[in-house]
Amino acid sequence: MSDSKFNLTALIPWLLSMATILVGIQQFSEKQAQANREPFLQKQLELGFETSEVAARLASETDATKWEAARQRFWQLYWGPLSIVEDPSVEAEMVNLGGLVPKAPSPSSDLPMTSLQGPSYRLAHAIRQLTLTQWEIDLPALPARRSGTN
Repeated sequence: MSDSKFNLTALIPWLLSMATILVGIQQFSEKQAQANREPFLQKQLELGFETSEVAARLASETDATKWEAARQRFWQLYWGPLSIVEDPSVEAEMVNLGGLVPKAPSPSSDLPMTSLQGPSYRLAHAIRQLTLTQWEIDLPALPARRSGTN
């Protein structure tokens, strides 16, 4: 009987120590994984805000020079940086908007391009949802209530 008491007395602290070590390793791994994700998430956030701003400028700008700069930046984001960090929803909205944004410089007499307001707004919502999901932020969904967003 004393042998089993001795074994349990020695075994319990050893098991507790091992459990503590395993929990510590797991917590370290989770923190490291988050630290590795953070630069990506930060870049995703920056590009999301920039893309939404560029799309809004395309939909509302009246100055031809500023509009042309936004058009050029839109296509740069479309073909490059945003593709690295977007999800399928943002991609779909970018493709929708891209079908309406001229690929070459266009005459400035049609400014502002109000036909881009709805697609720009939907893109902003897709970027918002991606951001909320990735950063684990719980906010209610926003219904599309603005005029011209159909």
